[in-house]
Amino acid sequence: MTTLLNEVSIVWISHIQKTVKMKIRYTNLLFIAMLAITFANAQQSIFKTSEYTVYSEDNKQVIVKDTLFKGKQALKLDGKSRSIAFLHGIDTKNFRVEMDIAGQIMSGLGFHAKDGMNYQFIYFRPGLGGTREAIQYIPIYNGALSWVFYNYPIYETLADVKSLEWFHAAFEVRGKNLKVFVNHDPEPKMDISILENPVGGGKLLLRSLFGPSYFANITYQSLTDVDIMDEPLPKSDFLTTWEISEQFPRDTTDHDFHKILDRAKELDNWKTINVPEDSYVNLSRYFEHPQGVLVARTNIDSETTSSRNLHFDYVGRIKIILNGIDLFANNNIKFERVFDGTFTTGLRLEKGKNELVIIAEGDGAFFGEGFRYLGRNQHTNWGFIARIE
Repeated sequence: MTTLLNEVSIVWISHIQKTVKMKIRYTNLLFIAMLAITFANAQQSIFKTSEYTVYSEDNKQVIVKDTLFKGKQALKLDGKSRSIAFLHGIDTKNFRVEMDIAGQIMSGLGFHAKDGMNYQFIYFRPGLGGTREAIQYIPIYNGALSWVFYNYPIYETLADVKSLEWFHAAFEVRGKNLKVFVNHDPEPKMDISILENPVGGGKLLLRSLFGPSYFANITYQSLTDVDIMDEPLPKSDFLTTWEISEQFPRDTTDHDFHKILDRAKELDNWKTINVPEDSYVNLSRYFEHPQGVLVARTNIDSETTSSRNLHFDYVGRIKIILNGIDLFANNNIKFERVFDGTFTTGLRLEKGKNELVIIAEGDGAFFGEGFRYLGRNQHTNWGFIARIE
């Protein structure tokens, strides 16, 4: 009898163990399936044919069909007749977007777009793959592609990409942080704070410049929000507080900036600007259609008569005046990256207030009537950087 009970117990225990194992396996499979479903629901394909609108550089809506490029069905933008694609239906703040890109010159993603003129832009230069200019981030203000300001070592960085060859890119935005991943590398190629203040949501767009770009397998995933802590900015010697005039029409023959200064003083309708988180005075952000010349002025207080140095750089043409005396002027258009301290001029400061004036014209004349974007000609870079030492 005892032997029979033992055998029954062994059989019953074995049955229980098998049942428990089966339940564990079932639970694991169910958990994996739920994860897969959650992941599938979190990631969604975007920029399908019915979900976006494409415009030419002349701001004309065009019809675009997917094309086959090197084995992938792709959305093709050519930078001219098909310049920019706006996604419908998604207004996002924190997200992860992944895609395959094959571009020739400049291929990128716009995010937090308020409209076609104002958004954050992250793009690749595939033709400069392997260099520190392969990826660049730019805040777009009023259509101005201010690439000369936002450059290496912070806003431009290296990536191993090639012209018109497929590579994988992932863009992740949380709060003020932007990360860019290339070819499934877990380490970001770019990890920066965006210059949007305050940070808000907006639309997504794709853009190609100066040549064709192909975009394929585009997915979107919403991410959880993060708390943005307002940290005090470090003390800076950069001059970021200015009064600016209205913009006046460019005079590409005379360039008599003193006449413009007299006109600005006569009108006396100055606007105070101050963006301390951006050391560059990017004038395009203050005008819906940046295309002219303006006067910027600021006061420098000095306790005694003293000599200081003004370190500066600029794009286009400028004239610098201190207390009515010309310090610097150029006649040729400067169209290259802007860095702190490229130029230096001495400042002879008087005791008390000293008026520093910068008359600035952007790079529109470099393109003739201006840089063409969404149906209009304008500056694409306009402003300067200035620091006193």
